[in-house]
Amino acid sequence: MRSLRRTPAPAPSHRRRSRRSLRLVVALAATAALALPSAATARGPQPASTGTVKTTTHTYVVLLASPPLATYDGDVPGLARTAPRPGHRFRADRPAVASYHSYLLGEQEQVLGDLGSPPVLYHYTTALNGFAAELTDDQAAALSNHTDVLAVERSRVEHVAGSRSRDRLGLAGTDGVWQSVGGPGDAGSGTVIGVIDSGIWPENPSFAAVPLDAATTRATYPGFTGTCGPGERWSPSLCNAKVIAARSFLRGFGADNLSSAEFESPRDGSGHGSHTAAIAAGNAGVDVSVDHQHFGHVSGVAPGAALAVYKACWAAPDPGNDGCATPDTAKAIDQAVHDGVDVLNYSVSGHDTQLTDVIELAFLNAAAAGVFVSAAAGDDGPGSGTVSHSGPWVTTVAASRTDSFQGAVTLGNGKTLSGAMVSNQGVGERPLVAARNVPAHGVAPWRAEHCFPGSLAARRVEGAVVVCARGLNGRVTKSRAVGQAGGAAMVLVNRTRGGTDADLHAVPTVHVTKSEGRQILAYLGAAKHPTASLDAESGRRLPPAMADFSARGPSPVSADVLKPDLTAPGVSVLAAVAPPSNFGHLWDLYSGTSMAAPQVAGLAAIISGRHPQWTPAMTKSALMTTARPVGDIALPLQQGAGEVGPRAMLDPGLVYGAGYDDWLAYLRGSGDSAAAPFVDGTTAGIRPVDLNMASIAVGSLVGEESVTRTVTNVGGSTESYTARVTGLRGIAASVSTPSITLRPGGSATFDVTLTARGNARYGRFAQGELTWQGSAGHVVSSPVVVRPELVDAPAELTATDLTGSLGLTAQAGVTGTIDVASSGVVGAAPHGFVLKTGAFDPMTPRADASTSRFDYRVPVGTTTARFDARTASPGDDLDLYVYRHGSLVVAAETPGRDELVTLDDPRPGHYEVYVHAASALGEVTLGSLTGWLLRGANNHAVGDEVSESLQVAPSPVTVTGGRPFGLTLSWQRLDGARRWLGVVGYDDSDRRTFLTVN
Repeated sequence: MRSLRRTPAPAPSHRRRSRRSLRLVVALAATAALALPSAATARGPQPASTGTVKTTTHTYVVLLASPPLATYDGDVPGLARTAPRPGHRFRADRPAVASYHSYLLGEQEQVLGDLGSPPVLYHYTTALNGFAAELTDDQAAALSNHTDVLAVERSRVEHVAGSRSRDRLGLAGTDGVWQSVGGPGDAGSGTVIGVIDSGIWPENPSFAAVPLDAATTRATYPGFTGTCGPGERWSPSLCNAKVIAARSFLRGFGADNLSSAEFESPRDGSGHGSHTAAIAAGNAGVDVSVDHQHFGHVSGVAPGAALAVYKACWAAPDPGNDGCATPDTAKAIDQAVHDGVDVLNYSVSGHDTQLTDVIELAFLNAAAAGVFVSAAAGDDGPGSGTVSHSGPWVTTVAASRTDSFQGAVTLGNGKTLSGAMVSNQGVGERPLVAARNVPAHGVAPWRAEHCFPGSLAARRVEGAVVVCARGLNGRVTKSRAVGQAGGAAMVLVNRTRGGTDADLHAVPTVHVTKSEGRQILAYLGAAKHPTASLDAESGRRLPPAMADFSARGPSPVSADVLKPDLTAPGVSVLAAVAPPSNFGHLWDLYSGTSMAAPQVAGLAAIISGRHPQWTPAMTKSALMTTARPVGDIALPLQQGAGEVGPRAMLDPGLVYGAGYDDWLAYLRGSGDSAAAPFVDGTTAGIRPVDLNMASIAVGSLVGEESVTRTVTNVGGSTESYTARVTGLRGIAASVSTPSITLRPGGSATFDVTLTARGNARYGRFAQGELTWQGSAGHVVSSPVVVRPELVDAPAELTATDLTGSLGLTAQAGVTGTIDVASSGVVGAAPHGFVLKTGAFDPMTPRADASTSRFDYRVPVGTTTARFDARTASPGDDLDLYVYRHGSLVVAAETPGRDELVTLDDPRPGHYEVYVHAASALGEVTLGSLTGWLLRGANNHAVGDEVSESLQVAPSPVTVTGGRPFGLTLSWQRLDGARRWLGVVGYDDSDRRTFLTVN
């Protein structure tokens, strides 16, 4: 599986939450790992070190408050608007662009001058307004007080998220989408797909074309201004009518960090970029053979589209450090939008908890400039809540699998087991051996079991079918080890639950699941002379399904926006690669959501070629409403609207549209404090559930809720539509206007009202579909997901009286009775500190005059832990960092003065907690931190006082669905030297209310 994944740089084992801005930093979720401090281990601020200290710099991306070219609306006197109108792309050749570009650079130079003119890596002016520079931590901290600075983010390195000639999407044929646009050569004609990845191998036949001079490029792609830059083993002459532009961006990653197999140019060093580019827009009908095996012909999804390559992802000596540095990626997006691409493909995983990091903001502004963005959902499945790229302006693509490349192994007892197999060469009956039982002399059996090179005894392997275990080394490396030892074939066995992959192996290979592997190993243990044969044709046909690795929803940012949006085939996709890193092959099979995203990018290019006036949101809607479910049951949290269906996407009937103002309103209404700095204070917010998307998601339904949508007729004639909602077990759904008639260009707004029934499964998502059936045959389908909740109660209550009571008002999602229970209360003594402001590096944390460290221990059985850092002054700002055994668990860096984090079921172990003074009005900031630990019913916690005095009444409470109900909390005789924490729970709901008594 090939995937680009985003991780911190340098490469510690944790994910770092980066500071966002002016003390405008990323607001983290309210759950985080904590531990209660022991008084013996808590430490206050340490004295600053003395002597000569080497000044350390890091790469930061700094964003300024003025809008970039892509979204500037002309509000500066004398500087005309540069943002494109809806339905148009950004044009860099407009006279107004040069003037405002100079204005932005002037602002940037002013800020840099105030810092002492540090080294600058890049200036951003189109999709972002800012720069990447080498800054000391003190300089970065100083930017927090600069009036022109919007955000400061430390550089990260993101890792990339890998087809047979069989036409998986139904592109060809008399009823295929290619035919409807004039043939494959016209599919995407006149459009440019920008690919931000690891570069391209231009000699591959998928990218062959006649040379194209600048004048012809301008005539063919008016408004496109991209160029073909020089570099290692690369010259501008390598660009042609297919690859019309190519640039590389390395300053953030650093030339010193490159693998020897890498090229300091747009030339691909790993193969990933070539693969994604070829999938999106590779030439049609390219003949493919690998190692004497003929695979027929391959084609990109949009063979008529041109490619603009932006290399921002690089190979390092250690593959674990491969990836794409934030400054380089940001510059690639900025350049692509400035050049005038129509579509961007980004097969790189992203932040799963942020909407407003540098990259997601760049995509927001790219979409505002009319650029469709397709991004990989990530390969962290099958767990829930693992999807990346939660921004509604991005089309987030999951990966499905098909039945291609199947074969079978037949055992000597007659049992036939199917698996993934690429080779078309069968293997007759041969001896079957377990690799673990045939180690070479002096080799540990575990190395032989996993078929490391040189680990197998040739005299016992020669001519045999060898059973190798998956894991520890590459799948293809295992088959090469078998071939080098003289083996005839390999059976690759999963040792854990997971899917199978078709690879170009050195010997014929069948890859089987854990269940099938057990049967093979059982046969090996029972048979005196075990044998096996391989057949490339007898494997059973597998039904379409989601790939196990494909990341799932709900979105960890907001369950009120459905992610992923779509799925496309992403398992064993055959396409171009770079020979140096692929055993000399021009072609290979990769799997991952990286392979699914460029298929959607290619389809978007086809739509853009046919409907150039459509906005990215309209294109996304057309793809979603014409998609088809993968498998027998639609599962939107896995696949969004389903697998893309190209045959209907050019004529979807109705579309759901949204634009830049809508996305800003969504950010304003999201309640995310980290998003607030990026939204104009005059922008009116909308509820995330009401953002006009071609999907409906309600992450918390208590009783009843209505969501609003607007559809527009993009067909050529007047048509009547009737609405129908299906699925949604336990949820009643009604449409306010179930029948509409729209002329071409006409719109209609409607509400969908959702109500939890008595048989609703509370706390679990119900899944269904809203369909508009048109009188002219259009079928416009939208996925719907709803999670009914038993109760909606306040998350926090506070009190000051040591004996007292407090009223609580909640809302019920059910009619009947609800059991309510309290945990009692736990008392903890606050730990005081006095800090000066200064810099803090989360990569290398240490206590000093600006930072206090406290050591904590979380024992087994902890159910809930909370950590609260408070400052005595309203004008001061604290940050909080929690590490477990030296690895960062969470960073709380909100713009507010205090930080509060809570964790359910924290992992036991030793924690180091740092409280940092981010800013202060005076010379020092005074504050305290308090930790509480709740452990089961009695909340026993070593070193803390426990009281059972917290009572809640009535319990049970009689409730009516959708209506409020009241409770009373009471307590008595608490110790005033401590702060107290209790929690109220509601039946089987995961909702709860914390009570803090200070």
